[in-house]
Amino acid sequence: MASDPKSELRAFVGAWKVASERLEALRRDRLRHIDVTRQIMALNGAFDAALVDAPPRITSGLVEQQAVFARLKNAGPVPPGG
Repeated sequence: MASDPKSELRAFVGAWKVASERLEALRRDRLRHIDVTRQIMALNGAFDAALVDAPPRITSGLVEQQAVFARLKNAGPVPPGG
């Protein structure tokens, strides 16, 4: 017996609705119990590394980005798979 596509779609949407509610509850629970100090300390090394390993930027890079876009525009269409 073939199944009804509409009922399958309803079941699929219903399952995701239940799952999304459960995931949201889990997210809220994790946020309520997060140790902010511990998380900041865990990220502190990453912030230090970013500041030490890279020189400060003088520009945002927007001008360079626009130059790349202009070159790509003038290069013509991209071949399939490229």
